[in-house]
Amino acid sequence: MLASQPSGALVGRDERGRIFAAGPSDACGQCEICRRGGAAVCPAMRSRDAGPRVAVSARWAVELADGLELPLPAAAAVGGDVATAYTLYARTGLGPRDPVAITGANAVARFLVEILRAKGLVPIVVSDEPSWCAFVASRGGVAATFDRVGEALVAQGMGARPLRVIATGDVATAFALAGPRATLTLLGSSGPIPGELAAREVTIIGVAGPHPDLITEAAALCARGQVDLIGGVGDGPTQARVTSRA
Repeated sequence: MLASQPSGALVGRDERGRIFAAGPSDACGQCEICRRGGAAVCPAMRSRDAGPRVAVSARWAVELADGLELPLPAAAAVGGDVATAYTLYARTGLGPRDPVAITGANAVARFLVEILRAKGLVPIVVSDEPSWCAFVASRGGVAATFDRVGEALVAQGMGARPLRVIATGDVATAFALAGPRATLTLLGSSGPIPGELAAREVTIIGVAGPHPDLITEAAALCARGQVDLIGGVGDGPTQARVTSRA
């Protein structure tokens, strides 16, 4: 069985029956950009051939064994949406009790909420959609409308520190939230960045996609039950989609 995500991340068995997960592409791992941690934007990125069998660089293939056993086909999301969420967390450089807000209601945001809670952080999720707010609350996060984010931060004892904003979507709201000295982490292509952000001294971090070195930690969080992999895979707007083929 080979399962994949729309992003190109996949999971499958090798000739010996071992199960491996991998991200959407293979970086060279040798260029200066890769050596500086930029494998997700390697200029020598290798694409994979489509088909029931694909070749994956051994360096970036994570065997789902020895405590990392995960169910198929859901495990395809580990190298895609889960690893993307973990990359957003890691690139933002969050420390204990750092105030962090999330914009967007999608699979990456869903997994990101669980990852932040696993790391001891309380995310403020900007939303007024009832089912999404209910999920956030069930995971120990806080959902608030844009005009109530400040109140939510004060209630959590985090109102006086520069905000970290992670945009998995709804980039305009993320731009508006980024106040003085904020850190704004943007997933993928977000379009033009408003010039007034520079006047606020906002630090902007771009994340192109999942970093392959972080797939192991993403898998570990799922294996420990800190990220609900099965619950996060499905057909809803905040769930990861995976497909499988024999």
